This record gives sequence, structure tokens and C-alpha cells, in this order.
Amino acid sequence: MTLTIRDSGLGMSSEVRKHLFEPFFTTKPPGKGTGLGLATVYGILEQLGGRIDVQSEPGLGTTFLLWFPRTHDEARREAPQAAPTARGGTETVLVVEDDASVREVAARVLRGAGYRVLVASGAAEAT
Repeated sequence: MTLTIRDSGLGMSSEVRKHLFEPFFTTKPPGKGTGLGLATVYGILEQLGGRIDVQSEPGLGTTFLLWFPRTHDEARREAPQAAPTARGGTETVLVVEDDASVREVAARVLRGAGYRVLVASGAAEAT
């Protein structure tokens, strides 16, 4: 399978094309980008057994052709993992938290897991 990406931008010189897939190569000014994108794409395609071709001329834009290997294997799907069950659920939990929204979320989650929940906004209220 081939994916073609084409732009009508400025294009690239042969000197730029020589370094295009080098990590950290960039034509951008300092602080405007690191140039890891194309090196990463190149590495992924190579690991898959594919390739990437570039056609570009100054003033005529750039075309990238990404060649992906054909496969007849079915996509592997991992079985969904069962959510871990709570170890308890019959205990009483005291939630002490000064932020009301955090306190309520913690209490709601614990109640949802089957715990009896007591809430307090600070140490004085918790005693």
C-alpha cells in the first residue's frame, strides 16, 4: 500500500534532501522545531519493512511516497482486561481533604467501590 503526501510549498534543494531523515536536522530557525518528525517516520517504515521516497524541487513543492508492506495477517486484538476488583468494600474509609471538589470525587469513587465513606475538611473535623 502506498500513501502519497504532496504539497505546493517551496520545495527542497538536493542538499536539504540529503539530510532530510537525519534526527534533529531542520531548516527552521533556532527555537522553531527539532526536526524529529521525518526521522521518526523513516524509522517506523524501515522497521515495518517499508520505505519512504521523496520528490522535490525548489519552487515546485514536495511529494512523499510512503510504502507500507502488504500483510495477510489478521490484526491482533488483545482480550480486554477485566477491571481489578476492590480488595475490600465492606470497610469504612475516612477521607480528609481541604479541597471540597477533590474530597467529593474521592468519596464518590470509594462509595462506588462499595465502601462506607466519612468525609472531613480538615483534622479538627475528622476527630
